[in-house]
Amino acid sequence: MRSTSYLLVGLVLILLQGVLFRFLPWLTGMSAFGIELRPLLMGATPNLVLPMVVYLGIHEESMARGALLSFGLGWELDLLAGGPAFIHRFTLVAVWWLSKIASSRVSTQSVVMRLPLAFAASLVETAIILTLLTLFGQDSKRPLELSALALPRAISTTLFAPAVFDLAHRLAIFSWGGPGRAPTSAGTGPASAAAPRS
Repeated sequence: MRSTSYLLVGLVLILLQGVLFRFLPWLTGMSAFGIELRPLLMGATPNLVLPMVVYLGIHEESMARGALLSFGLGWELDLLAGGPAFIHRFTLVAVWWLSKIASSRVSTQSVVMRLPLAFAASLVETAIILTLLTLFGQDSKRPLELSALALPRAISTTLFAPAVFDLAHRLAIFSWGGPGRAPTSAGTGPASAAAPRS
């Protein structure tokens, strides 16, 4: 049940991300206080699935489930966002793995520490995608053009990350049947034996 809920919410986040992608160009024609918004908002579409993958890297204890959920979210992103085949599947699993490593080295229990991790994960994801496009793409100048979008995208992803982290945390709690039944540890005993597996 928990895995299905993560994949369904990921699908909704990808659709919302597509709506933001269509809405932001409309905003770029506007100006605020005499300042044109086009340079500030170019490439500022956030990756709303990435903070969920970072959350899974921090909190998912099962390596197989975390990798498969990241792969599934990347598959949904590949299907709906377009682009070269397998690019998001590969990058989201790589970002999940790097988040797993970072969470074991750095305390990531507070939002203050998760936000830099989300920012770094967005930059790493962009770097992986640009590297793959450079190596295997047909247009060698396209990755250079897309590299200008890395920083605005990382900033917008970081701004949306607390809401996605909270949503992923609520999914983890309610998929176990409520706050009282949420697992406390991965050990053996009556609490972990009674907890449902998905």
